[in-house]
Amino acid sequence: MKRLTTDAGNVIVEFIGISVALLLPLSIIANSSILVAHAYLYTDIAARTAARAFVVSSDEVNGAKSANIAVGLAAQDFDFGKTSMNTKISCTKNPCLSPGGFVTVKVSKDVKLNLPRALGSRTVVVTAQHTSVVDELREP
Repeated sequence: MKRLTTDAGNVIVEFIGISVALLLPLSIIANSSILVAHAYLYTDIAARTAARAFVVSSDEVNGAKSANIAVGLAAQDFDFGKTSMNTKISCTKNPCLSPGGFVTVKVSKDVKLNLPRALGSRTVVVTAQHTSVVDELREP
């Protein structure tokens, strides 16, 4: 049997081995980061749209319905479909749509990450809130 005494071709094997060992975890982490960024963008837009829909409504009941519809439409725009989203509405004045009052809408969503079980928690809660002012010239 003939023994090889040269290292020709070993660099290619080492490069492929190191590339796989580094790029695979890096791509998994990048994918998870993109999922979180996408969810934050959605929750931010949903909170802003819901707050605007609430303050232009005629009363609090219609305002809550309009805000929930706005969050649902934003979910459709971002292809989240029927995922669980929490919407919380709070006001600084009572009744909620009093002129000069502030309405804050907080939207949160659970994001499931595509991480291996060895890395621990696989769900992140992404939350965004937006505050809108009720028009001063609004009739009470």
